[in-house]
Amino acid sequence: MAFLPFFGRNFSGSFWELEKMRSHMDHVYNALADGFNQIRRNYTGVFPLVNISEDEDNLFLTAELPGLTADRLEISIKGETLTLKGAKTQDNAGDETLNYHRRERQAGSFSRSLTLPVKVKSEDVGAVFKNGILTVTLPKATEARAHQITVQAQ
Repeated sequence: MAFLPFFGRNFSGSFWELEKMRSHMDHVYNALADGFNQIRRNYTGVFPLVNISEDEDNLFLTAELPGLTADRLEISIKGETLTLKGAKTQDNAGDETLNYHRRERQAGSFSRSLTLPVKVKSEDVGAVFKNGILTVTLPKATEARAHQITVQAQ
């Protein structure tokens, strides 16, 4: 007990404060972990998966839509928002004799809206659907394109 004078009379109180601090840190950690798990749950089911890229004149949206057909897709643009809608059918739908051990492929309708980074010419948008991959070409509006300015020497 020779070390007790070092801590003074609040030796047990110091440990109690450390325990309270640990308890608060556990609470904060658990709250953060719950928040991250909620975010992960919300984004796990995002469908379809998309990439948006650009060059000088166009934006390109590529979406993975396995198992769909072009006639089950709807693409619309309003302002700077592009919306993809469609419906996936379940393989063997209506077959009551099947017992699933695992069912990860979902069926049903979907809608996904994406804000485009620049204004586009909606009347010139083109879309191609091949082998389950949708590619949408979105020509940039004139005001969204970079303009080269010539500098004149005097």
